[in-house]
Amino acid sequence: MKEALQSSTDEVSSERRVIEDVDAVRAMANPHRVAILHYLLSGPARTATECAAEVGGTASACSYHLRELERFGLVERVESTGGDARTRPWRAAAVGFSIGSGVLEDSPAARAAEMALTRAELVEHQRLIRRFLDARDSIEPHWRAASDFHTFEVVLTPAELNELNDAIAELLRRYRAPTRADAPVDARPVHVLYQAFPRLPAPS
Repeated sequence: MKEALQSSTDEVSSERRVIEDVDAVRAMANPHRVAILHYLLSGPARTATECAAEVGGTASACSYHLRELERFGLVERVESTGGDARTRPWRAAAVGFSIGSGVLEDSPAARAAEMALTRAELVEHQRLIRRFLDARDSIEPHWRAASDFHTFEVVLTPAELNELNDAIAELLRRYRAPTRADAPVDARPVHVLYQAFPRLPAPS
């Protein structure tokens, strides 16, 4: 899973969480859970009702997904003064998540879980892109002009690709909250999608 913004002012871990549990990867591999987790990573604590409005579905379904994510330490409840489960706020438990390389070593089950998670993330990326394109004409002109979709075809060695990935990740981290304390008042969450993989030939 990519690192993502976490702009909550509540106290959360400022370190990326490395997931070493195959069951946690499997639990994440659901389009609604991926959408909820990205939503929590993009802003302050939110309730199950707010998550439902963002990702679709019902508050009770989102409550179930949040409890499953909580079971693996991916989200956590924020202290609340009461109310029912739908009105209690949740937040991501870390500033970002990634899958530990050891989880995937020589394990068909782990690789299948990672593939399912990757497919769920693609569904979420496509959902957000479609939402942006559908609303593009109503977006403020300065945000419309600043938004962009880049595609590059490059030639790299594995070592060079690792170096490029690290450089881009480091560049993005400087804008990630809560580590970014100097965000201007007109800043807003931005969904940054970066993918890099070998371009394979068409199957014969």
